[in-house]
Amino acid sequence: MLLLGEILGGRYELIEKIGAGGMAIVYKAKCRLLNRFVAVKILRPELVEDEEFVYRFKRESQAAASLSHHNIVNVYDVGQEDGIYYIVMEYVWGKTLKDFIREKGNLESKEAIRIALQIAAALEHAHENGIIHRDIKPQNILIGNDYTVKVADFGIARAVTSSTVTLAGPSVIGSVHYFSPEQARGGYIDAKSDLYSLGIVLYEMATGTLPFEGDTAVSIAIKHIQERVQPPGEINPKIYKSLQAVIQKAINKLPEERYQNAGEMIKDLKRALEEPNGDFVVANYNSDAPTQVLKPINIEDPLEAEDALSEGEDIINPKRKPWVRAVVMIFLFIFIMGLAFYIGMRVYNNNFTSKEIEIPNVVDWTYDDANQYLRELGLHLKEDGSAYDENVEPGRIISQNPDMRTKVKPDSTVKVIISLGPETVVVPNVEQRTIREAEIILENEGFIIGEHQYVNSEYPSDTVIGQSLEENTEVPKNSEIWLTISLGPEEKVVIVGNYVGQKLDVAKQMIEGDKLKFGKVKEERYHETASKGTVIEQSLKHGDVVSEYRVIDLVLSLGPQPTYPKEISIDLSTITDRITVNIVVKKTQNGKTSEVYNRFHTVSEEELIIPLVGTGVAEYKVYIDDELSFETTVDFTKKGGDAD
Repeated sequence: MLLLGEILGGRYELIEKIGAGGMAIVYKAKCRLLNRFVAVKILRPELVEDEEFVYRFKRESQAAASLSHHNIVNVYDVGQEDGIYYIVMEYVWGKTLKDFIREKGNLESKEAIRIALQIAAALEHAHENGIIHRDIKPQNILIGNDYTVKVADFGIARAVTSSTVTLAGPSVIGSVHYFSPEQARGGYIDAKSDLYSLGIVLYEMATGTLPFEGDTAVSIAIKHIQERVQPPGEINPKIYKSLQAVIQKAINKLPEERYQNAGEMIKDLKRALEEPNGDFVVANYNSDAPTQVLKPINIEDPLEAEDALSEGEDIINPKRKPWVRAVVMIFLFIFIMGLAFYIGMRVYNNNFTSKEIEIPNVVDWTYDDANQYLRELGLHLKEDGSAYDENVEPGRIISQNPDMRTKVKPDSTVKVIISLGPETVVVPNVEQRTIREAEIILENEGFIIGEHQYVNSEYPSDTVIGQSLEENTEVPKNSEIWLTISLGPEEKVVIVGNYVGQKLDVAKQMIEGDKLKFGKVKEERYHETASKGTVIEQSLKHGDVVSEYRVIDLVLSLGPQPTYPKEISIDLSTITDRITVNIVVKKTQNGKTSEVYNRFHTVSEEELIIPLVGTGVAEYKVYIDDELSFETTVDFTKKGGDAD
């Protein structure tokens, strides 16, 4: 079951599923304590139930955490919480080597060698610390954005038991393509097994193909044991001659004839970069020489005897000496006694010792068929539980214990796990939820999220309004489901009309007819040409294209601004040194100055009244004989009163 949104160990928040395999599900997580992204691998529940596996997992994952190398994905933490076993690892920004190969088809020899050198360096460090990877494959090798190569899952693969293949599903079965022959046989595994797998990875990098393909994992494993690999140069003629030699030595079916350690392979890979066509790779040969059949040796002729030995001949001389005949008789007696001992041991083993039976492979058999066949061999069958498996039909065997080819005594019992078929789940109802809420619910229930459909509706944007699988129906786990998501109401557009010059009631009707929404009269002000109540301004411009029912505000006219006549009083009685004076009045309004009065008067008039006509507010200055007498402000909008 997926755990998106969960927080493990009080610090690791699972935010995205980034991978899944036979052993575990991998999440991208945020470490709240150190504020960084990490990868969290959580063991599948069916493996958690195996106590021996959990014990070995803890031991090996702790050993892996002790590794520190720039080409190995760091293990930060190992934890357990509510029956969940998890490993916290370095999050690598990049892609798997498998994806890298798929994108490029095949790699240039130089690039393949440089990647292999980094993988080999990681293996060398691990082997020196007593850890065998056991599952080297491109899916476990990460290429960072800076092209640094990092090997993942150190120690985890070592904890895998024989049940892994049956629990794994497609991902682990895929690793059979990289198994060494001894792994396929279930034999002893050491560092040379990792180097074989690295050789297969190099083969795939150089050619873009795998050396062995088959319909089943078993058929591929048998090919690793028996079949000859097509030389990579026949597939990709551009491959370095020296690199082909390195690959062929690494994938030799006999461990003793491969590279004996990662250091040897690193040395040849580095030399291959410098000598693409070099012939420096030295094959390892078995030192046990085969027995030779020699011709009789003529003792009387030492030279002829020496030649016969060199040619593998046996020369019989009828004139040999008596002691030679005695030697021959002694050897003949020893041979007869040995043959008699061998025959006696065969008779004893066949009649006085119990036979061992080699267990056949009954995986994918029905229980009844397997039971009948094992009884004929003198063995017993016992159901040891059941499990869900999407790749094995219900009622058929998923795994067996002991494994195939294991030799046991008669009347031994073979325990098997029976398939329940694909695990089923009930489809939840996620309608009316946000898309993110719906995806978390569905992923936690075991569904695969497909590509969503988006439509306009009356519901808010990002709201789920439909789902491809009907609620409350039972479907296989990992079924694909897609959702219908609302884009919100469909947006329609209109053209804004011209409402200036219209009375308010008429303007409202026009606005509604144009499918706009009347807002409010924002302010009212005087206008010289528009009568009171007439629209003089609108918030949306005439001719603009806007969505339907946009709000539009209006400004109304108060009509022409009212004006009232005013007058200025000028006192001439204080002037005694002149008979006549020149009176000038200047007006300043809206930044403009104009002369509105200019006449001569006798001082005997004592008080001069000058009428003023205008609008708004204006400033007036009065000059007597070109000297400023006084200034005043006149507000023509106020009724009554003279200039101030």
